[in-house]
Formats: sequence, C-alpha cells, structure tokens
Amino acid sequence: MPTRKIKGFLFDLHGVIADSWQYHLASWQAIAAELSIPWTHNLADVLPGMSRLGSLQTILASANRQGEFTPAQMTQITDHENDLYRQYVAAMTPANRLPGVRDFLTEIVAAGYPLALASASTNAPAEIARLQLTQFFTHIVPAGSLKASKPAPDVYLAAAKLLHLPATNCVAFEDTVTGVQSANRAGCLTVAINGDPLPGADVQFHSTRELSLSGVLQALGQPDA
Repeated sequence: MPTRKIKGFLFDLHGVIADSWQYHLASWQAIAAELSIPWTHNLADVLPGMSRLGSLQTILASANRQGEFTPAQMTQITDHENDLYRQYVAAMTPANRLPGVRDFLTEIVAAGYPLALASASTNAPAEIARLQLTQFFTHIVPAGSLKASKPAPDVYLAAAKLLHLPATNCVAFEDTVTGVQSANRAGCLTVAINGDPLPGADVQFHSTRELSLSGVLQALGQPDA
C-alpha cells in the first residue's frame, strides 16, 4: 500500500463529479447517425474518457471509415459535437452532481487540502458553474494548454502544478481505464470509482456514495485527517 504523503486531491469531471457522460454519448450518437454509422454498445463503453478527436476516430473505425475525412473536416465534426454537448451543459443543474460528491469536497476543504479539476474538457468551467461547485474548483486545468489527452499524463501533471505540488503527492479520482492510466503515468495515487474493476488503480470504490475523506485516506494507508 502506498505510503507517500498526500497533500492534494485531483478530480476528473465526467463520471466522478457529474453525471454528464450521458450527454457526451448522446451527442456522439447524434453524430454517428448523421454519418450513417450504427451506434453500438461497444462505442458507449469505450468512448468515455477519450478526447473529442479520439472519440470521432473510434466511431469512424467502428465502420471501417478511417481516412475518409480531411483534418479540417474532422475538426468541423468535432466542433459540431461540442455544439450539441453545450446545449446539454446549458441545461445542467446541481441535480447532475453525483451522489455524495459535494459532502466529500466539503470534507476535503475543511481538512485543509487543496484540490483541482483535472479535466481536458473545454466546457469544464461552465459545467462546474452549472453544478454550483465553483467555490471548490478555483483551480481548473485550461484545456487548451494540454498537448496530449488521456491516457497521456498531461492533465494530471498540469493539475498538480496548479496546486504547486508534485503529482506524486496527489490523489487522482477517475472512473475510466484511460483516466487511471493518465493518473498513473503522472505519478499520482489513483482512486477508481466504477462498478467494474479498473486495472492499475491503487484503490477502488463502486460509487461516489462510498467516498469519505477518512475512508479514502485509510484505503491509501494514510493517517486520518
């Protein structure tokens, strides 16, 4: 069990803070329909955690249509998906927060730990505002500053830098395989939140309902706050 001193907490957004992957999937399902590509359960399973471009490439590959579009056309399609998604973001409310998340964030802040949002989404600040969690996330990674998306470590390295901490002293909360890989490559301690096993996580909880500061610290072999 890891014994590194925990000094900060880093959070993915979709599937960890908010129940918003459903909206990205709905947007991508609309894109697939426009491209006359069948939507499958496999696409719904593998797209969460991918970048916008990676998602489009995966959808095209599912129909053996790689290379059909120029880079400029690919950008037009991903921008269109983002426009569709923003319509969902505009309708988000605190009801989209995952269960127990606000109480958990309150515990962390009360104990004196800094936290940051490690999301590659350009919509992250707007989503946090709609969720009424802005007071917790004064540190949000600027999505445009990232050279590579998950599973590259960039977003977690950037989030730790915002807290002026080494990533090795930070705990990352993730709900996807690519997210866990990203956090691990950055050197974070990784807490997975998923009903299915996520390989590589240091510890795992089935749901955000199970999260508490004392429980996370204990699971990571740390003294209580």
